[in-house]
Amino acid sequence: MRTQGYDILVVGGGLSSARAIRSYREAGGTGALALFSRDDMLPYHRPPLSKRYLRGEQEREAALVEPDSFYAEQGVDVFLETTVERADPGRHEIELVGGRRVRYGKLLLASGATPRRPSAPGGDLEGVFTLRTMDDSTAIRDAARAGRRAVVLGAGFIGMEVAASLRHGGLEVTLINRGGGLFELLGAPELERQLVSLYERNEVQLVLSDEAVAFHGASRVETVETKTRRSLPADLVVAGLGVEPAVGFLESSGLHLDNGVVVDERFAASAPDVYAVGDVARFWDPVFERHRRIEHWSNANLQGAEVGKVLAGAHGGYDAVSSFFTEIFGITLKVLGEIGDHDELILRGSIDDGGLLGLYLQGRRLIGALAVGQDEAVEERLKGAIRARADVPDTASKADSPAGLAEAVP
Repeated sequence: MRTQGYDILVVGGGLSSARAIRSYREAGGTGALALFSRDDMLPYHRPPLSKRYLRGEQEREAALVEPDSFYAEQGVDVFLETTVERADPGRHEIELVGGRRVRYGKLLLASGATPRRPSAPGGDLEGVFTLRTMDDSTAIRDAARAGRRAVVLGAGFIGMEVAASLRHGGLEVTLINRGGGLFELLGAPELERQLVSLYERNEVQLVLSDEAVAFHGASRVETVETKTRRSLPADLVVAGLGVEPAVGFLESSGLHLDNGVVVDERFAASAPDVYAVGDVARFWDPVFERHRRIEHWSNANLQGAEVGKVLAGAHGGYDAVSSFFTEIFGITLKVLGEIGDHDELILRGSIDDGGLLGLYLQGRRLIGALAVGQDEAVEERLKGAIRARADVPDTASKADSPAGLAEAVP
């Protein structure tokens, strides 16, 4: 390890880290680079962990963002299975577990997020998993091959994807959700009904408006007890209960922390020469004029590429209409823009027909969209209208198909 430190020091081994390194070099950055990651693998894509890799359709190496040779070619010192204990922006240093200190010129925080574990009794039994890393997915995959019955907690992106993948592998799958529907964060009751039908047709047992209150077993989980006194047999349990930004090592740093590291649209934190991107960053979104934290692949991909330019002294920053996607039972569902603050949703089509479009409105202005089976031209048109905060005419409510609804967008 260089005792004199590095010009650019990256903490975190995910997609945004790899993208930032490539972008920094491509933008002309020539400084000494180092990557510190707690993982035992080079940066990799996480979507396969709940989908293709979990289903056994993809091997570990296929998920790598860049090949092994990339880091040596770019002059990057990589330290895997290395934990940063604290950051000291005043001294431009980080401290590793064990006390070793490393200086930096600029620090990029891309430490991601940590999944919430079940808090109910027995949540620490063998066979109760969370999903964040390749090792997590491997352990779930191995348990699924050895077992027959799986219980999945939560109906957000991870829960829905894992349930679909485990069912694809032939397991008996029960999905428990505290809420009364699926993907409730989308605020689309008609879509929730369609998803319930889809999962039931694929023989996933849905236990809604309920939650796990205990996990039972001698040393390994055997049953899940719910609030309504159900007892569900389980050879494995996967908890998709959300994540927390990984900022524990920053608590004494003096950085502004508020549901992540607070940064501006150029990813600069509250201390000089410190930047943050990806799941850990609560960034300023100039399109919606507020701070947001987004936990999806598309965001990590974009922000990593943009911060690399910033670190190299080139023009870069966040100026995009956000988007993310999920894949369940062969259906790809995309969300564009912001959907949380809408006061009206116009939804046409169905996932069964392979085509669906929803427009999220706030005072008749388009702020977000939900799409299944729409082509790139439609998606780009929607993004342009969202950026412009276009007014959607009342005639949109009369559209009788996704195509008709798309045509109503200015």
